[in-house]
Amino acid sequence: MRNLKITTFFLLILLFSCKENAPDMTFEKSHIAMHQEDEKISEEMRNFEVVLTKLYRESEKNPNRVLLKIDSLFTANQNKTDKYKSQIKPNIDQSLHSFKAELFYHIGKYKESIRELNFEDDKTGNTAISYAANYVKLKDFKTAKSFIDSIGNSNGDYYAIGNYYESIGDKTSALKTYKYGLKDDKSRKHFIYYIWTQKRVDELEKNKPLLNEIFFPTGNPNFEICEICNVDNEKRHKITQLLIKMPENQHWSSTTILESPYDTGKSYYWIRVEAENKELNYYVDQKTFEIKYFNPKTKTLKTLEEWRKGNKNGL
Repeated sequence: MRNLKITTFFLLILLFSCKENAPDMTFEKSHIAMHQEDEKISEEMRNFEVVLTKLYRESEKNPNRVLLKIDSLFTANQNKTDKYKSQIKPNIDQSLHSFKAELFYHIGKYKESIRELNFEDDKTGNTAISYAANYVKLKDFKTAKSFIDSIGNSNGDYYAIGNYYESIGDKTSALKTYKYGLKDDKSRKHFIYYIWTQKRVDELEKNKPLLNEIFFPTGNPNFEICEICNVDNEKRHKITQLLIKMPENQHWSSTTILESPYDTGKSYYWIRVEAENKELNYYVDQKTFEIKYFNPKTKTLKTLEEWRKGNKNGL
């Protein structure tokens, strides 16, 4: 009888334990399923980008034929009933309208390009630049300026504004804009727009001819805004994983990369970690990935061994 009571007691514990853990298990399964669903949707988007890249390549030789193919893709997209393909219909429509706008612009059909841009709900950023590019070609500089003013904080913003000033013959304002962009954007000097901006400054200071157009942003998936960023991202990911494993960084709340070798030309990353109400600074070598502790107040740098030894001794 005593054994029966003990067995019953443990069965009850097991039962309650399972009930308590059940929600966690359900959540975990739900989370995994959701991740799998997202991955399938992402895969469909990647498949579309492969098709889009091929069309961009073909458009270099035969833009008119590609315009016809885009119309066929619109029809095919509307008729899709697949569970995952259906979920990216709006994304595909948006990309195709942008592509048509870009092609029309490059073959000199500016009004048709504007018509395609009208499908965009957001008239800022690259869309605003695209509108401005078309209106400059149509010599409607007032409308072009209204879109230039609505670009906002976007990749290529200063470059586009400088292009506009060149297009209206205002070299002084163009140079001022370009130089301000370079000064304000030093941390992005490896980005293509920074490089283009620097080139325009060099050209204008040599009294080369002014531009008569604003660059038209491309939607080509193969266009690299920053060629070295992929390499930098891989390094940042590895560094993050190394820092996460450090016992000092438990209860991690945020990470800030204050300096990167690609921005400063130095050999290390300066990374600030906030963990458990503490602010910790590290220098991480970009080649060896050696981590050192940095004290920004005293400007001292220590190996992790020295730093940890000092902490034990209360230093």
